[in-house]
Amino acid sequence: MVSDRALPEILIDHAAEHPDDIALRWKRYGVWQEFTWEEYYDRVERFALGLEEYGFGDEDVLFTIGYNRPHQLWAWIAAQSLGGMAAPNYEDMLPEDIEKQLRLMEPEIVYAEDQEMVDKLLLVSDDVPSLSTIIYRDDKGMFRYENGEKTEPGDPEIVAYEDVEERGRERRESGAVSDDYLASEIQAVPAEATAMLAPTSGTTGMPKRVRLSHFNLVNLANAAIDIDPLPKESDYFSYLPMAWVGEQMILLAAAFVAGWTANFPEQPETEEDDLREIGPEIIFSSPKRYEAWVADVKAKIENTTRLKRWVYETATSIGEKYAEYVIGDRNDEEPPAWLRGAHWLSYWVAYRPILDKIGLKRAKNVYTGGGPLGEDHFEYYHAMGVPLKQIWGQSEVCGFVTMHRDDDVQVETVGEVFPNVEVGITPGGELLVRGPVVTSGYYGMPEKTEAAFEDGWLHTDDFGALTDDDHVRIFDRMDDVLEMSDGTAVAPISVETKLKFNPYVKEAMVVGDDRAELTAVLNIRYDNVAEWADQRDIQYAGYSDLTRKEPVLELLRGVVAETNEDLDNPIRRFVLLFKEFDADDGELTRTGKLRREVVVDRYSDLVTALYDGSTEIAMELTITYQDGRESEERGVMRIVDVDQPVLDEDRELEVS
Repeated sequence: MVSDRALPEILIDHAAEHPDDIALRWKRYGVWQEFTWEEYYDRVERFALGLEEYGFGDEDVLFTIGYNRPHQLWAWIAAQSLGGMAAPNYEDMLPEDIEKQLRLMEPEIVYAEDQEMVDKLLLVSDDVPSLSTIIYRDDKGMFRYENGEKTEPGDPEIVAYEDVEERGRERRESGAVSDDYLASEIQAVPAEATAMLAPTSGTTGMPKRVRLSHFNLVNLANAAIDIDPLPKESDYFSYLPMAWVGEQMILLAAAFVAGWTANFPEQPETEEDDLREIGPEIIFSSPKRYEAWVADVKAKIENTTRLKRWVYETATSIGEKYAEYVIGDRNDEEPPAWLRGAHWLSYWVAYRPILDKIGLKRAKNVYTGGGPLGEDHFEYYHAMGVPLKQIWGQSEVCGFVTMHRDDDVQVETVGEVFPNVEVGITPGGELLVRGPVVTSGYYGMPEKTEAAFEDGWLHTDDFGALTDDDHVRIFDRMDDVLEMSDGTAVAPISVETKLKFNPYVKEAMVVGDDRAELTAVLNIRYDNVAEWADQRDIQYAGYSDLTRKEPVLELLRGVVAETNEDLDNPIRRFVLLFKEFDADDGELTRTGKLRREVVVDRYSDLVTALYDGSTEIAMELTITYQDGRESEERGVMRIVDVDQPVLDEDRELEVS
């Protein structure tokens, strides 16, 4: 596939060369609806012709906010077909964040999934003079807008997605445009034109908008497919946020170019069941999803029968030995015949039923990206026979710069660099990138663009290293590396991922900058800890109360103590936060990354208490909800010394 073509041109090719192949599936009302490549192009054409009726054209921005639906994908490609740009957004964004993005890009037309998202847009529309039209997809609850009950004079026009498509269909069938009108418009779109305005993760502030051209995306897609080819109509399951650049890279570029079938869940609440039904060959998930799967499996095993636990533990032991030959210290050797046989048996007896329950039974191309996955998690999946590979990249490089190869998976690295891409390193250890996948800059932020580039190299702000065998290692973000009082450098994320390998820890923040010791702020994985507490008749009233129970504190003290055995710099004290870190409170990015600077600042009193000898701390916090409402939460948290049991010996026996 040639790399100097616009994405919609590739859609035309698919529709012409294999029109009846299945391009998309969307589950609705419990039934998987299928769309061929011919139908795919037809839906894009109808929406594009309708969109043009609302004045959309060359270099215009289509702002989209919604769940994983084929309609949002059709809207992106329709905008690109007219020479415009798609600007996807996270569906759970707060109104104030939506307003900032609208003011940055000044779109006239917005695609919104449902009433909730339309409400958010209307809430800020008075301060966004460019906004003229909102196109909604889901008509549930929208009758009030149609009757004018929820609109005011001067509000943007609110239009149904189906109505836009109908206007496009009428233009085509009435002869207002020729049959090849859109195809000719597409032919005029240069490969260098911006196709997507992908948001950055926003770890250090408001997300920027990265210009990704058709050339950027298609070039990287071709490289990825050459490394990991799969036949047409191989299944990909789309459930990561469509605003995440990794999802765009697979859904809009790799799957699109290769002719794979993209599958969309019915609802966010049905993702897990729908994923299992499809059992896709291609899986791309964030570290948080892989961590959650491991936590769920381990929690279930702890609460199953002794026989099943023994089978699992025996199979896990065999898998760990096998993984040493696949990704471990013995990866240059062939596993002995007895181990291959034992692993085969373990797969069918233990691993396959587990993989079936989480939807990985048929997985062949399995990737993690958006942040480092801990080595413990990585080895866990390979022990079960899942060929998991690490990807490293960021929005500025279409999401991918490196990827493991089949015969060279090293858990301590993020793989080898993609063809035609170069990775360099500064004397201070910051990784640099240049090549055909690199953005031309940030939309509407020339000063940010200038600061990000130097002599053609993109500064990634990632602290890493280059190995002798052409692999890349990532330690942490440059600004996040801790320097302890004795000068020791610690990458906190490496410690945090070890903590999260335990099924009872959902999130962790390790602190210790300019300190003699490390301490931590932890979030429990509520469902797993709650089940543990229920089995021991521990009474609690919700998340906050559960974090204050002494048996739970003792449980987590044991987790930290066990983790310390593998650390050069052990964690001395910790606290269980009475609330979860939340993106709505600015503590996480929308992709689930910890916004360390924000969190350290917000919990500065708590961090001080971890070091001044305090035994507890009381805090009052403002909690923000998705609709912008706020409430005050108060809690008293006990600070735990890892070397001092919370319970005396007799009471500890009751909960062990």
